[in-house]
Amino acid sequence: MDLLDLAIYTLPPYVVAIFAFGVAYRVSRYIFMHKRAPVKRRPRPAPKLLIGLVKTFVDPLILGARLRKSDFISGLILLHILGVIPVIFLLGQHVAMFSYWFPPYSVLRPLSIPSSATSPALTLTAPVKPVSEMSWTYVESVWGPLTIVLNGDLLAILAMLGVMYKLGDKLWRAYRKIIHVRLGDFTALLLLLAILVTGFFATHHLPSGDVPTYRFVLGMHILLAEILVAALPFTKFWHFVFGYWYGKLHEWYDLKYRRGAL
Repeated sequence: MDLLDLAIYTLPPYVVAIFAFGVAYRVSRYIFMHKRAPVKRRPRPAPKLLIGLVKTFVDPLILGARLRKSDFISGLILLHILGVIPVIFLLGQHVAMFSYWFPPYSVLRPLSIPSSATSPALTLTAPVKPVSEMSWTYVESVWGPLTIVLNGDLLAILAMLGVMYKLGDKLWRAYRKIIHVRLGDFTALLLLLAILVTGFFATHHLPSGDVPTYRFVLGMHILLAEILVAALPFTKFWHFVFGYWYGKLHEWYDLKYRRGAL
């Protein structure tokens, strides 16, 4: 059994178990250790509560775009929206792998994006259209000409640029003593960067095209991703689930629904 077999066939149940334990630990710690003073609810009209819910999620994005443009562009746009999120959930190879582990995930297969811009670019510029049974000819993708930019190569590069910027920003802030930076902040970002680099290398059969090297690089890519998933509840990456989505819902419920701060 080589590293690839270990990562695909042996480790996933243990990764899911560790991740589930971490999620239960974080949520239960918040529920049982959170102390909340009794508050008399101030009733508010339902439309105002709905508007308040929307603004709770939108206001941080508006403030970030206005006050911290570099973080907004590198962190939210490059790293999250254009980088990590579509690469993780829609890249064709990932859709195939997730469908193997969790068959219902195959419902996203029509939305999968290609790994490279080369094929769609040739499709657009070639004088002869490739034969296809589908109504579009852009590498059999529902995204059509958008695959010129909506492909694994470009999105991975954008994500890597976003991670490198965040690493540089944290180093600069630590040097200037602007904020307290922990070693775990760098470890999590370096792990994410290593996942992106090994995935890019595996896609292009680098640094060598022979089968053992390819299997090792791909196995390393999957193994690093599994380590990140297992460690996710214990790192700052958990903010995407807990600090933003759940946290914003709690903020709306506590401040706007219960206290009436609209």
